[in-house]
Amino acid sequence: MPYIKFWGVRGSIPTPGPSTSRYGGNTSCVELSYAEDKFFILDAGSGIREFGQYLMTLGKPVSSHIFISHMHWDHIQGIPFFVPAYIPGNEFIFHGAQEADHSLEEILADQMNPVNFPIQLEQMASKFRFEPIFEGDYEFEGIKVETLYLNHPGYALGYRFHVNGKSVVYISDNEPYPVHPRAAVETDDPGELLFIDDNNQRLINFIKDVDVLIHDAQYTPEEFKTKIKWGHSPYDYTVKIALSAGVKTLVLFHHDPVHDDAFVDSIVEASKKISWQAGSKMQIIGAQEGMEIPLD
Repeated sequence: MPYIKFWGVRGSIPTPGPSTSRYGGNTSCVELSYAEDKFFILDAGSGIREFGQYLMTLGKPVSSHIFISHMHWDHIQGIPFFVPAYIPGNEFIFHGAQEADHSLEEILADQMNPVNFPIQLEQMASKFRFEPIFEGDYEFEGIKVETLYLNHPGYALGYRFHVNGKSVVYISDNEPYPVHPRAAVETDDPGELLFIDDNNQRLINFIKDVDVLIHDAQYTPEEFKTKIKWGHSPYDYTVKIALSAGVKTLVLFHHDPVHDDAFVDSIVEASKKISWQAGSKMQIIGAQEGMEIPLD
Protein backbone atom coordinates (compact mmCIF):
# COMPACT_ATOMS: atom_id res chain seq x y z
CA MET A 1 0.00 0.00 0.00
CA PRO A 2 1.39 3.46 -0.86
CA TYR A 3 2.22 5.66 2.11
CA ILE A 4 4.13 8.70 3.33
CA LYS A 5 6.77 8.30 6.05
CA PHE A 6 8.62 11.12 7.77
CA TRP A 7 12.33 10.67 8.45
CA GLY A 8 13.17 14.33 9.15
CA VAL A 9 10.76 17.15 10.01
CA ARG A 10 12.92 19.93 11.49
CA GLY A 11 13.93 23.16 9.78
CA SER A 12 17.27 24.95 9.50
CA ILE A 13 19.54 22.77 11.66
CA PRO A 14 19.32 19.36 13.36
CA THR A 15 18.15 19.68 16.97
CA PRO A 16 18.70 16.40 18.83
CA GLY A 17 17.93 16.16 22.53
CA PRO A 18 15.23 15.30 25.05
CA SER A 19 13.19 18.46 24.41
CA THR A 20 12.61 17.54 20.75
CA SER A 21 12.50 13.75 21.01
CA ARG A 22 8.78 13.37 20.33
CA TYR A 23 8.59 15.35 17.08
CA GLY A 24 12.21 14.73 16.17
CA GLY A 25 15.31 16.78 15.49
CA ASN A 26 16.41 15.63 12.03
CA THR A 27 16.09 18.00 9.09
CA SER A 28 13.83 17.43 6.11
CA CYS A 29 13.46 13.99 4.56
CA VAL A 30 10.20 12.31 3.55
CA GLU A 31 9.65 8.91 1.95
CA LEU A 32 6.79 8.70 -0.55
CA SER A 33 6.09 5.03 -1.31
CA TYR A 34 4.12 4.49 -4.52
CA ALA A 35 4.38 0.68 -4.95
CA GLU A 36 5.98 -2.27 -3.20
CA ASP A 37 9.70 -1.51 -2.74
CA LYS A 38 9.25 1.64 -4.86
CA PHE A 39 9.56 5.09 -3.37
CA PHE A 40 10.56 8.69 -3.96
CA ILE A 41 12.74 10.58 -1.49
CA LEU A 42 11.71 14.18 -0.80
CA ASP A 43 14.73 16.16 0.37
CA ALA A 44 17.99 14.88 1.81
CA GLY A 45 18.41 16.59 5.15
CA SER A 46 19.87 14.74 8.11
CA GLY A 47 16.81 12.48 8.22
CA ILE A 48 18.03 10.63 5.13
CA ARG A 49 20.84 9.11 7.20
CA GLU A 50 18.42 7.09 9.31
CA PHE A 51 16.36 6.21 6.25
CA GLY A 52 19.53 4.86 4.68
CA GLN A 53 20.24 2.75 7.76
CA TYR A 54 16.76 1.26 7.43
CA LEU A 55 17.21 0.53 3.72
CA MET A 56 20.45 -1.30 4.45
CA THR A 57 18.60 -3.72 6.75
CA LEU A 58 16.43 -4.83 3.82
CA GLY A 59 19.41 -6.27 1.95
CA LYS A 60 18.06 -5.22 -1.46
CA PRO A 61 19.41 -3.00 -4.25
CA VAL A 62 18.14 0.55 -3.96
CA SER A 63 17.05 2.78 -6.83
CA SER A 64 15.12 6.00 -6.29
CA HIS A 65 14.44 9.52 -7.46
CA ILE A 66 15.43 12.19 -4.92
CA PHE A 67 13.43 15.41 -5.22
CA ILE A 68 15.24 18.34 -3.62
CA SER A 69 13.01 21.29 -2.73
CA HIS A 70 15.98 23.69 -2.84
CA MET A 71 19.69 23.65 -2.23
CA HIS A 72 19.95 25.12 1.26
CA TRP A 73 22.14 23.04 3.51
CA ASP A 74 19.42 21.64 5.77
CA HIS A 75 17.90 19.94 2.71
CA ILE A 76 21.07 18.30 1.36
CA GLN A 77 23.30 17.81 4.41
CA GLY A 78 22.39 14.14 4.86
CA ILE A 79 23.77 12.98 1.50
CA PRO A 80 27.34 12.36 2.75
CA PHE A 81 25.89 10.07 5.45
CA PHE A 82 23.43 8.16 3.24
CA VAL A 83 24.98 4.69 3.28
CA PRO A 84 23.10 3.26 0.24
CA ALA A 85 24.85 5.89 -1.89
CA TYR A 86 28.17 4.16 -1.16
CA ILE A 87 26.97 0.75 -2.45
CA PRO A 88 27.86 -0.25 -6.04
CA GLY A 89 24.80 -1.08 -8.11
CA ASN A 90 22.47 1.34 -6.35
CA GLU A 91 21.18 4.27 -8.38
CA PHE A 92 19.83 7.69 -7.42
CA ILE A 93 18.43 10.36 -9.71
CA PHE A 94 18.48 13.86 -8.24
CA HIS A 95 15.88 16.43 -9.28
CA GLY A 96 15.69 20.04 -8.21
CA ALA A 97 15.58 23.66 -9.28
CA GLN A 98 18.85 24.70 -10.87
CA GLU A 99 20.54 27.75 -9.40
CA ALA A 100 21.65 30.48 -11.80
CA ASP A 101 25.40 29.83 -11.70
CA HIS A 102 25.70 26.32 -10.27
CA SER A 103 24.45 22.93 -11.43
CA LEU A 104 22.79 20.43 -9.08
CA GLU A 105 25.91 18.29 -9.18
CA GLU A 106 28.20 21.21 -8.38
CA ILE A 107 26.14 22.23 -5.36
CA LEU A 108 25.90 18.71 -3.96
CA ALA A 109 29.60 18.10 -4.56
CA ASP A 110 30.65 21.39 -2.99
CA GLN A 111 29.43 20.43 0.48
CA MET A 112 31.73 17.39 0.22
CA ASN A 113 34.85 19.20 -0.94
CA PRO A 114 38.07 18.16 0.86
CA VAL A 115 37.92 21.15 3.19
CA ASN A 116 34.53 20.05 4.51
CA PHE A 117 34.44 16.25 4.25
CA PRO A 118 36.91 13.37 3.82
CA ILE A 119 35.02 11.66 0.98
CA GLN A 120 34.05 13.44 -2.23
CA LEU A 121 30.79 13.00 -4.10
CA GLU A 122 32.49 11.27 -7.04
CA GLN A 123 33.92 8.67 -4.65
CA MET A 124 30.47 7.44 -3.61
CA ALA A 125 30.10 4.10 -5.41
CA SER A 126 26.44 4.17 -6.41
CA LYS A 127 25.34 5.62 -9.74
CA PHE A 128 24.17 9.24 -9.65
CA ARG A 129 22.22 11.18 -12.26
CA PHE A 130 21.37 14.85 -11.99
CA GLU A 131 18.27 16.16 -13.78
CA PRO A 132 17.28 19.78 -13.12
CA ILE A 133 13.57 20.50 -13.30
CA PHE A 134 11.55 23.67 -13.56
CA GLU A 135 7.98 24.73 -12.94
CA GLY A 136 5.71 22.46 -14.94
CA ASP A 137 4.32 18.95 -15.33
CA TYR A 138 6.44 15.79 -15.34
CA GLU A 139 6.11 12.03 -15.12
CA PHE A 140 8.55 9.77 -13.27
CA GLU A 141 8.10 6.00 -12.99
CA GLY A 142 4.53 6.42 -14.18
CA ILE A 143 3.75 8.96 -11.43
CA LYS A 144 2.49 12.39 -12.44
CA VAL A 145 4.47 15.16 -10.73
CA GLU A 146 3.60 18.86 -10.87
CA THR A 147 5.95 21.60 -9.67
CA LEU A 148 5.57 25.22 -8.59
CA TYR A 149 8.17 27.86 -7.80
CA LEU A 150 7.89 29.06 -4.20
CA ASN A 151 8.68 32.28 -2.34
CA HIS A 152 11.98 31.36 -0.70
CA PRO A 153 15.51 32.76 -1.12
CA GLY A 154 17.16 31.12 -4.12
CA TYR A 155 15.18 28.75 -6.32
CA ALA A 156 12.72 26.53 -4.46
CA LEU A 157 10.07 24.15 -5.75
CA GLY A 158 6.88 22.70 -4.36
CA TYR A 159 5.87 19.25 -5.61
CA ARG A 160 2.47 17.69 -6.21
CA PHE A 161 2.46 13.90 -6.64
CA HIS A 162 -0.44 11.78 -7.88
CA VAL A 163 -0.23 8.32 -6.31
CA ASN A 164 -2.83 5.54 -6.17
CA GLY A 165 -5.67 7.94 -6.92
CA LYS A 166 -4.48 10.28 -4.14
CA SER A 167 -2.59 13.56 -4.28
CA VAL A 168 0.25 14.70 -2.04
CA VAL A 169 1.80 18.18 -2.02
CA TYR A 170 5.21 18.81 -0.46
CA ILE A 171 6.06 22.46 0.29
CA SER A 172 8.89 22.48 2.80
CA ASP A 173 9.95 26.15 2.66
CA ASN A 174 7.63 28.93 1.58
CA GLU A 175 6.88 32.48 2.67
CA PRO A 176 3.49 34.06 1.97
CA TYR A 177 3.45 36.82 -0.56
CA PRO A 178 2.28 39.88 1.40
CA VAL A 179 -1.47 40.42 1.32
CA HIS A 180 -0.85 44.17 1.50
CA PRO A 181 2.32 45.63 -0.03
CA ARG A 182 3.23 47.62 3.09
CA ALA A 183 3.57 44.35 5.02
CA ALA A 184 6.86 43.51 3.34
CA VAL A 185 7.48 45.61 0.25
CA GLU A 186 7.44 49.36 -0.24
CA THR A 187 5.34 49.83 -3.34
CA ASP A 188 2.03 51.13 -4.57
CA ASP A 189 2.70 49.91 -8.10
CA PRO A 190 -0.45 48.21 -9.49
CA GLY A 191 1.67 45.72 -11.41
CA GLU A 192 3.43 44.57 -8.26
CA LEU A 193 0.16 44.32 -6.35
CA LEU A 194 -1.23 42.14 -9.15
CA PHE A 195 1.93 40.00 -9.00
CA ILE A 196 1.41 39.47 -5.24
CA ASP A 197 -2.27 38.56 -5.60
CA ASP A 198 -1.62 36.25 -8.54
CA ASN A 199 1.11 34.31 -6.73
CA ASN A 200 -0.91 33.78 -3.57
CA GLN A 201 -3.75 32.47 -5.73
CA ARG A 202 -1.39 30.30 -7.80
CA LEU A 203 -0.31 28.56 -4.61
CA ILE A 204 -3.91 27.95 -3.57
CA ASN A 205 -4.66 26.57 -7.03
CA PHE A 206 -1.62 24.28 -6.78
CA ILE A 207 -2.83 22.71 -3.52
CA LYS A 208 -6.52 22.67 -4.50
CA ASP A 209 -8.40 19.63 -3.11
CA VAL A 210 -5.17 17.80 -2.26
CA ASP A 211 -5.48 14.75 -0.01
CA VAL A 212 -2.32 15.47 1.99
CA LEU A 213 -0.56 18.84 2.17
CA ILE A 214 2.86 18.88 3.85
CA HIS A 215 3.61 22.57 4.36
CA ASP A 216 6.08 24.82 6.11
CA ALA A 217 4.68 26.13 9.42
CA GLN A 218 7.91 27.24 11.06
CA TYR A 219 6.80 30.43 12.78
CA THR A 220 4.11 31.84 14.99
CA PRO A 221 2.45 35.01 13.67
CA GLU A 222 4.51 37.06 16.15
CA GLU A 223 7.79 35.42 15.13
CA PHE A 224 7.01 36.01 11.47
CA LYS A 225 6.83 39.79 11.96
CA THR A 226 10.59 39.92 12.57
CA LYS A 227 11.51 37.28 9.99
CA ILE A 228 9.91 38.51 6.80
CA LYS A 229 12.03 37.53 3.77
CA TRP A 230 13.56 34.58 5.64
CA GLY A 231 11.42 32.34 3.43
CA HIS A 232 9.08 30.59 5.86
CA SER A 233 5.42 30.58 6.84
CA PRO A 234 3.57 31.36 10.05
CA TYR A 235 1.19 28.56 10.95
CA ASP A 236 -1.95 30.70 10.62
CA TYR A 237 -1.18 31.42 6.96
CA THR A 238 -0.59 27.73 6.29
CA VAL A 239 -3.93 26.79 7.82
CA LYS A 240 -5.81 29.54 5.99
CA ILE A 241 -4.51 28.64 2.52
CA ALA A 242 -5.24 24.97 3.23
CA LEU A 243 -8.81 25.88 4.17
CA SER A 244 -9.17 28.04 1.05
CA ALA A 245 -7.97 25.15 -1.12
CA GLY A 246 -10.15 22.45 0.43
CA VAL A 247 -7.21 20.39 1.69
CA LYS A 248 -8.24 17.15 3.41
CA THR A 249 -5.20 16.58 5.66
CA LEU A 250 -2.67 19.26 6.58
CA VAL A 251 0.72 18.24 7.97
CA LEU A 252 2.60 21.08 9.69
CA PHE A 253 6.27 20.74 8.75
CA HIS A 254 9.75 22.28 9.05
CA HIS A 255 9.53 22.93 12.79
CA ASP A 256 11.73 25.75 14.03
CA PRO A 257 14.90 24.58 15.81
CA VAL A 258 14.07 26.65 18.92
CA HIS A 259 10.61 25.08 19.27
CA ASP A 260 10.56 22.17 21.69
CA ASP A 261 7.89 19.46 21.67
CA ALA A 262 5.55 21.41 23.94
CA PHE A 263 5.82 24.48 21.72
CA VAL A 264 5.07 22.47 18.57
CA ASP A 265 2.07 21.01 20.42
CA SER A 266 0.81 24.56 21.00
CA ILE A 267 1.19 25.39 17.30
CA VAL A 268 -0.77 22.28 16.33
CA GLU A 269 -3.56 23.14 18.78
CA ALA A 270 -3.70 26.77 17.65
CA SER A 271 -3.89 25.58 14.03
CA LYS A 272 -6.75 23.23 14.85
CA LYS A 273 -8.59 26.08 16.55
CA ILE A 274 -8.42 28.19 13.38
CA SER A 275 -9.84 25.29 11.41
CA TRP A 276 -12.60 24.57 13.92
CA GLN A 277 -13.62 28.24 14.01
CA ALA A 278 -13.93 28.12 10.22
CA GLY A 279 -16.28 25.14 10.53
CA SER A 280 -13.88 22.83 8.74
CA LYS A 281 -13.29 19.11 9.28
CA MET A 282 -9.78 19.27 7.83
CA GLN A 283 -7.38 17.03 9.73
CA ILE A 284 -4.30 18.83 11.08
CA ILE A 285 -1.19 16.96 12.21
CA GLY A 286 2.24 18.04 13.39
CA ALA A 287 4.87 16.11 11.42
CA GLN A 288 6.79 13.63 13.60
CA GLU A 289 9.76 11.46 12.75
CA GLY A 290 8.60 7.90 12.11
CA MET A 291 5.01 8.94 11.41
CA GLU A 292 3.29 7.20 8.50
CA ILE A 293 0.23 8.30 6.53
CA PRO A 294 -1.37 5.60 4.34
CA LEU A 295 -2.51 6.57 0.85
CA ASP A 296 -5.43 4.18 0.47
